Amino acid sequence: MGFIDTDLSFDPKDPYFPAPGTYGVEWGVQVFTEDNGYAIHAGCAYVHETDRVTVHSDRFALFGQQTTVDAGVVDAEVVNRDGVLEWSIKVRHTEAVKAVKLMLRGLPPEQLRAGWWTPNTGRGWAHGVNGHRIQLEYPGPDMATAWLAVGDEAECSTLSIRDPRVRRQIVHVRHPQYSPLPIVEVVHVTSADDRSQTYRVPPVRLRVRASSAVADQDLDDHLAFAEKAHGLRPWETRPDVPDWMRRVALVVTLHGQHWTGYVFNTFPQMEEALRFVTQHIEGHRVLAYLPGWEGRYYYAYPQYRPGPDLGGDEGFAALAGTARELGVRLMPMFGGHGANVKQYPKWEDAVLRNDTNRYVELLNRPDWDTDRVGEGNQVFLNPGEPGFRAHLVESISAMVREFGVDAAFLDTLGYWFNDPRYDVMDGCRLLRAELLQRHPDLLLAVEGWWDALSALFPLGQHWFGTDRDIRKPRVLTRYARTTGHLAEGTPGPGSTGVHEKGFVPRPPDTSREGHIPVLGIVDDTLPTHAEEVAAICRWARDNGPR
Repeated sequence: MGFIDTDLSFDPKDPYFPAPGTYGVEWGVQVFTEDNGYAIHAGCAYVHETDRVTVHSDRFALFGQQTTVDAGVVDAEVVNRDGVLEWSIKVRHTEAVKAVKLMLRGLPPEQLRAGWWTPNTGRGWAHGVNGHRIQLEYPGPDMATAWLAVGDEAECSTLSIRDPRVRRQIVHVRHPQYSPLPIVEVVHVTSADDRSQTYRVPPVRLRVRASSAVADQDLDDHLAFAEKAHGLRPWETRPDVPDWMRRVALVVTLHGQHWTGYVFNTFPQMEEALRFVTQHIEGHRVLAYLPGWEGRYYYAYPQYRPGPDLGGDEGFAALAGTARELGVRLMPMFGGHGANVKQYPKWEDAVLRNDTNRYVELLNRPDWDTDRVGEGNQVFLNPGEPGFRAHLVESISAMVREFGVDAAFLDTLGYWFNDPRYDVMDGCRLLRAELLQRHPDLLLAVEGWWDALSALFPLGQHWFGTDRDIRKPRVLTRYARTTGHLAEGTPGPGSTGVHEKGFVPRPPDTSREGHIPVLGIVDDTLPTHAEEVAAICRWARDNGPR
């Protein structure tokens, strides 16, 4: 999923225009279709007023300005409103517009050296320090919302992209050989399901040299926009958060069966683990998360019934009964995207496709059996496709009806795809709505989190490998909660259980606003590390919500 590290091997000779005011910022525009990239023609007209610069180009040029292309029009303007530069860009092209790039140069050099950060960047570090090349993308672990800053928090410049829809936003910073200054690229990628020959880019706002207080207000203004655009509601008043969830202080991951067939815990062993845990923390403050409960993890996807090697329906019913007796809530794991083509013959109807609908998109291709080659039957399906979504809804509903589970975890939904056949976010909204219509008290959780996703799902696993001590916690805590990722290691050597990471040391427990600690249990955890498990439970009991 990382960025493609390629560049032009020549100077594209883009024309740059001044921004209004005394900031020293210059800007340019590039337009992309499926077949080529285009620059504004160097002979275009622009008007520079006191608080406004407008550009009109009735021709494009191929990069390098060698060839003029009579293929459409660009109308762009930047307005200075009370110290905020706001760009409006309208494009018409004879081909469907795939992306539009706003290029900025002339930002304060000391800020560029200090680096870039987003609200969910770890406290105390930044991206692109001392001019190192970076690419940050929304939505995903880079940007929880399409707002970012460059420079120290005491004085920084802020960028806000005000898009009412979930679409890919990319910020790429580099200093190519042909440019006298570093270039900040703000790339807006259009939705593959409705591309057209005319396009208006959502507003891009730049505030140069903001104090800490002004930058904080800028972020709050951006969050107010996101709340309205995506339907974000405060955590305290969310109707999709059951009362019991507000008291959860610990998530206990009870690993079931690995892809290879290795069993970490049968359902009776999971019962024993819950009995031990609830000796050290009240059961009503525990959420039991069950990956690999359906049998061979990921191999069985998307067929979701209690795994026969773990105890089948009878064993799961006993586990559910014990959990209710102890006050513990159960959250089985389901694949929001994942499927084994052998298990789901209709996979081609729903498989995620690239933005031009020419090939299948893959999120990842783990080597589950360690032959050092990724498995060949794992694909990722789009919940926007009605058949797959109906299958997920009925699979989850059956577990609620038959066993009374309290929550459902949807794997990988934090990863966004630009599928031309079905809008992924629309699919997530419909999936959520259909499940809550059937089961209004069901808690829905997902892997990952960002603004529009948190509007739908109040609990997300924090992205694996990213810092929990984020700079601006309110981007999360105002709306949702996170817990530790499935791949967080268990006590002792750090087995990641059903996950493909192998062994990862468990991070120390530290109170983080809005974050619920996780405790993983595999086959040797209680026999060998019971004291550590008990200590973790007591820590969560003493430090979590009540």
